[in-house]
Amino acid sequence: MSCTNGRTWTSLGVCLLMAIKAGMETTAAEEGVFVAVGYGGRRMVSKDGKTWEITAEWAVNGADDSNNLMSIAHGNGRFVAVGGGGWTRETQAGHILVSTDGKTWKETLKLANRVNPVIFGNGLFVTSGPPDKTLYSSADGETWQAGAKVPFEGWALWFRQGAYGNGTFVMMGECMPKKEKYWVVASPDGKTISHFSTDLPHLRSLAFGGETFVSVGHGGVVYTSKDGKKWEKGWCYPCEKLEWLLWTGKEFICGGGKKSFASADGITWKSHPLQPKGRPLWTDGTRYLSTSWPGKMYYSPDGKTWENAPEMTANGINRIVFGPLK
Repeated sequence: MSCTNGRTWTSLGVCLLMAIKAGMETTAAEEGVFVAVGYGGRRMVSKDGKTWEITAEWAVNGADDSNNLMSIAHGNGRFVAVGGGGWTRETQAGHILVSTDGKTWKETLKLANRVNPVIFGNGLFVTSGPPDKTLYSSADGETWQAGAKVPFEGWALWFRQGAYGNGTFVMMGECMPKKEKYWVVASPDGKTISHFSTDLPHLRSLAFGGETFVSVGHGGVVYTSKDGKKWEKGWCYPCEKLEWLLWTGKEFICGGGKKSFASADGITWKSHPLQPKGRPLWTDGTRYLSTSWPGKMYYSPDGKTWENAPEMTANGINRIVFGPLK
């Protein structure tokens, strides 16, 4: 008789040791942490997506003001969080913070207005924001280089979404005084701009996967692009209010109400069994993390049954990212 490597049972102990070692190496390789950011400058971490530790915040029960952290990205062994806002010249501020573990944070750049979103790709973090609409890039989240400005005249430009793929950084948002148009900008390096247009309808979420950028909006509308420049209009399910969109690693999942839909290519959609509780913010296709106001957190192992995280003080959550730890 032999074990799986063809050796005799006298070597079974060696086989077991090898299997245990391989399992330990796999676990170590997958070790990481979830980091979430939100209102009041809240930053919190979780090892399992079920229980959360608040590691830093500027205010409890924060508002949509200069303390609001809007976006987070992970890369090069670091987490970078951005945000800010404010309604008067005296209270406006923009923030860029960096952390290696989600617990200890350092503010590396402070701007006059909100910074949002932040994207990681090709070894770089890239971000921007109104009113100067300048792209900023950094390899380590600490030293930032100012690049080109989004070529839009006027103040009415809001940054909402961002994604990286196919060698391109893409950002989207509303523009015009009544937010009647939706814009998109593409950059090959986070420093220069290769495309800018304002001919999209109002879209709610953006993601990249399967070599395709996908953005969804109300009425079941879906737009897809390979390069962030040329966008094709399609449909998920007409009349559906699509508010969120996630890439699992294998397919896109979107929704906005009680129904969810999935697509491998962003073009052909089908119903998905996910029954969201709150707003889904992260998934790998098997685990789901979501939130509802004011910062309630939920975890599901299958998208159907949900566990409530222990109660925390009030602060809404905007984004979750998972990052391996060194």
